[in-house]
Amino acid sequence: MDRHPLGTLGETQAARLHARLRGRTFDQTHSSDLSRAARTAELTRPGQPLTLDARLRELNFGQFEGVTTDDAQRDPAYHDWQRDPWTLPAPGGGESLAQVGERLRDWADELLPGRVIAFTHGAAIRALLCDLFDWPARSVPGYVLPFNYQLAHTSLTTLTRTQGRWTLLTYNDHAHLEES
Repeated sequence: MDRHPLGTLGETQAARLHARLRGRTFDQTHSSDLSRAARTAELTRPGQPLTLDARLRELNFGQFEGVTTDDAQRDPAYHDWQRDPWTLPAPGGGESLAQVGERLRDWADELLPGRVIAFTHGAAIRALLCDLFDWPARSVPGYVLPFNYQLAHTSLTTLTRTQGRWTLLTYNDHAHLEES
C-alpha cells in the first residue's frame, strides 16, 4: 500500500523545515503512518516522541491508488467519481473527501491541549479545512481533487482551537522552501 518513500527532494525540504522550526517547542508530534509523512516528521523533529496515526493518512483513492491522472481519466468510473468526490467514495474501496475530513476532524477533536505539530498529506489537510470551515469543494479542470487552493510539500498550515472553535492562522506557509 505505501509504495511512495520520501525522496531526496523531500528530505531536503524536511531539513529546511527542521531549520525553520529550530527552537520552537511542541508538546506533541503526530504523523500519518505512511512512510513519506513519518520520515518527514523524523527528519524535522529528530529524537522527539512521534505518534503515528492512520487517521492522518492521505485520501484512499481506491482503484486509482498509484495511477496517474491521465490513466485514471481513461476509466469511466473515474468520471463518475469526479462528478462529486466530496460525497462519492473513490471506486474500488476508496474514500470520499467528506470521509477524509471527518476522520481528520475526529483526530483533531481528540487532541490534548498544547502545541501540536502534525505531518499529514495535501488532500487530507484540505479536506479537514473544508470540514472545519465549510469551504466549498469545486471541480478544477485537470486536477484530480476539487480544491482550487494548493499546498507546497512541507508547508505549514497553522490552526488554533479556543473553546472548541477552530481558527486558521496560516495556510501553505512555505517560506523555508524559498531560495536564500
